[in-house]
Amino acid sequence: MLSDLFFRIRSLFRRNAVETELDDELRFHFEQQLAKYINSGLTPREALRRARIDFGGLDQVKEECREARGVYMMETLFQDIRYGLRMLRKSPAFTAVALLTLALGIGANTAIFSVVYGVLLRPLPYHDPAGLIVLHETTPKVGIVSVSYPNFLDWRAQSHMFSKLAAVETVEFNLAGVDPAGADQPENISGAVVSSDFLSMLGVRPMLGRNFDASQDQAGTAPVVLLSYPLWQSHFGGALNVLGRTVALNGRGFTIIGVLPPDFRWIEKTDVLEPIGLRANAPDFHERGDRGDVVVLGRLAPGVRFAQARAEMEGIAARLEKAYPFSNDQFGVALQPIRDVFVSDLRPAILVLSGAAIFVLLIACANVANLFLMRGAGRTKEIALRIAVGASRSRIIHQILVESFVLAFLGGLLSLALAFAGIRGMIRLIPTDMLAGANMSLNGAVLLFTCGVVVLCTFVFGLAPASQSTRPDVQSELKESGRAMSAGVGQGRLRDILAIAEVSLALILLVGAGLMMKSLYRLLSVDPGFRPDRVLTMNMNLRTAQYAKDPAILNFWQRVLDQVHQLPGVEAAALGTVVPLTGNHSRNDITLEGMALPKPGSFPHPDVHLVSPGYAGTLGIPLQRGREFTDADTENAPPVAMINTALARQFFARQDPVGKRFMFGHPSTERAPKWITIVGVAGDTKLYGLANPARLEVYLPFRQDASSEMTLIVKSGIEPAALASSVRYAIASIDKDQPVFGIATMRQLVNDSVSTRRITLILLGVFGALALLLGAIGIYGVLAYSVAQRTHEIGIRMALGARREDVVRMVLAQGAKIAGAGVLIGIVASFGLTRLMTKLLFSVSPADPATFSAVAIVLGLVALLASYIPARRTLRVAPMIALRHE
Repeated sequence: MLSDLFFRIRSLFRRNAVETELDDELRFHFEQQLAKYINSGLTPREALRRARIDFGGLDQVKEECREARGVYMMETLFQDIRYGLRMLRKSPAFTAVALLTLALGIGANTAIFSVVYGVLLRPLPYHDPAGLIVLHETTPKVGIVSVSYPNFLDWRAQSHMFSKLAAVETVEFNLAGVDPAGADQPENISGAVVSSDFLSMLGVRPMLGRNFDASQDQAGTAPVVLLSYPLWQSHFGGALNVLGRTVALNGRGFTIIGVLPPDFRWIEKTDVLEPIGLRANAPDFHERGDRGDVVVLGRLAPGVRFAQARAEMEGIAARLEKAYPFSNDQFGVALQPIRDVFVSDLRPAILVLSGAAIFVLLIACANVANLFLMRGAGRTKEIALRIAVGASRSRIIHQILVESFVLAFLGGLLSLALAFAGIRGMIRLIPTDMLAGANMSLNGAVLLFTCGVVVLCTFVFGLAPASQSTRPDVQSELKESGRAMSAGVGQGRLRDILAIAEVSLALILLVGAGLMMKSLYRLLSVDPGFRPDRVLTMNMNLRTAQYAKDPAILNFWQRVLDQVHQLPGVEAAALGTVVPLTGNHSRNDITLEGMALPKPGSFPHPDVHLVSPGYAGTLGIPLQRGREFTDADTENAPPVAMINTALARQFFARQDPVGKRFMFGHPSTERAPKWITIVGVAGDTKLYGLANPARLEVYLPFRQDASSEMTLIVKSGIEPAALASSVRYAIASIDKDQPVFGIATMRQLVNDSVSTRRITLILLGVFGALALLLGAIGIYGVLAYSVAQRTHEIGIRMALGARREDVVRMVLAQGAKIAGAGVLIGIVASFGLTRLMTKLLFSVSPADPATFSAVAIVLGLVALLASYIPARRTLRVAPMIALRHE
């Protein structure tokens, strides 16, 4: 029994202590004390209890042993780090290649994660954003549309699933100057008209001043405004006495009652907030059929789920459709979490790029793992010797993993510089309005992600080589002649597998880049319906009181045309309420004379444009039939219109539409219908992007239906951007307080319309090029090491009569097997993964055979080149020297 007791005590110490002098001394004294009590006649249990008391308790012994173990482990860790640094310093070529490879992989992931975090993951600056829902109306003809303000009032009155509902209308203002530190030049700023619950629902409080109150939702409220933080800084110098001062918006004085916090952001750029009561008297604001730019923001009531709120709102929309059939027929409601509204257009591209960056990282890790395996094969004698003298396998694995961590840590530090450069490049590449106010930077979350990637890399590229390196044949390795055979079939197979994985991942990335390239080429090959070269556009909006009547508006626009036509370099000029590809359009139902009336909600619903004479010619829109507008189409002339080819084809397929008539609205709602005669048919244009089909369009003379908001279009014989300053000067000579904004060439608008695809293509191309380079390096490394290891074998083959061409063919065959296996696996994987890119592709199948074939051929040629370089080395092998090779 006594021997069993001592055995358990020794086992306890072996489990809870490290073999140090301190542990030996503790065990010796404890066993001496225990033996004394047993020899005195006490039972073993009582002897153990007394020894524990005398010794201060076994728990204290355990704690002291744990402390000793902690000291030992820390000393071991530092020793392993020092040893790892020495090993890296001894192999500068290996270290440089591994560090650069890891830095590229980790840096790419860090840069992309800064976008992922800023756009998809960063918490929105609102209270409980998960409960915020954005509501729109929907119609089968158009999809998501803005909300009618009367419908919003009914939603708010009838809904029980939302604790609050607020209306938000996007507007713009002419800022003519501020007092006394204001800007000298007039400018256009963005803003929103909001109901009083808007900010409180978001959980946003003004950093200065106060919020709107409920009384300011009513008509007759005083003109007050809240400034954004950037506007306060840029136009008022951040003055604390800004409250109570006046700012001139649209020629009207507004009293500043507050300043929004710096982190405030909304779906659209917002420089100022205005209470909705100031719009309450506008006639169109209370027309149920008028759907301007109003969206509704709601907060779910406590305990209410999204599906419940959607079901309730669909029921309310159905009741309103029955109550107001002409304005609400077939109008439903769409609900979106606020996060989805911010990122819905960017999410597919960001997820694809994130996957591409992860693939680059995996390729980098596979490359470094191969480097470790090659270096590990040269350390087999060292590891065998350490095992022979008693080192455990876990101890050696720990040592190699620490070396991996040191390398990954240094690669992570280097990657931060590459990531910083990558982020700066993406900031220049990605338009700021696409990021919805997101901030891309090396913030705490991004740095934490980088640390996580470093730890992950440590295990991804370190564990397999560590496991392989600790399985040597100790006896054969310790023999003087036990060398090349110790490389082992297992290690060679693992190196091949890693190289195959690199080729497969590289092929997937290159296929994605190839699909995007082909998609973008086809998209840019689409006929936009106009000629974008040498055409300049700029926007104006006559919002001041002096343009409250149509004659003043028409006079201003006519003077602008007259002035611009006289400028040197101007070939043509025109005005229009819209230009293609901008998405800023208005629509209306029309009734065609002599045709059977459709059911409510099924009337033709074209986009309606007001344009000046020469509009189609200036933009290069072809005139298919009839005539364009002339100076004779004035407010006193009979109403006329042009339609586009899509409308003519749909409703006048077998007739000449010229001379036919239509009216806006429905006959049952118009007491005296105003019939408009069609005088021409223009070609179709891409209003909503090159990837979208042509829509029905109607053009009206700008003098027959005055609009205060127009776009000036100038066709020049010189570089159009060079005309911008002279055009602005001409407009200022007519009205110095009229801002000109949104200046862009039509070529810029075409490029901006495909910017998401273009940016995705560029970044995928960069990742694909990196993957191709790393994959080629991987194949080269495997074959170069294989040739070096088989030098003795090659010498024997050549001594026995093998031709050099046969030896080269043997090496190339090994490379071809690796490349072929990688290509086959990559093609199979690509068939599934490229379907995730469907939303980014245009007129290209995710399984496009031409792209797959081209990428496979390119990758095969690169692999052949990477194989040929080490294969050529065999030509320099001298048989007699190779036979003595060790």
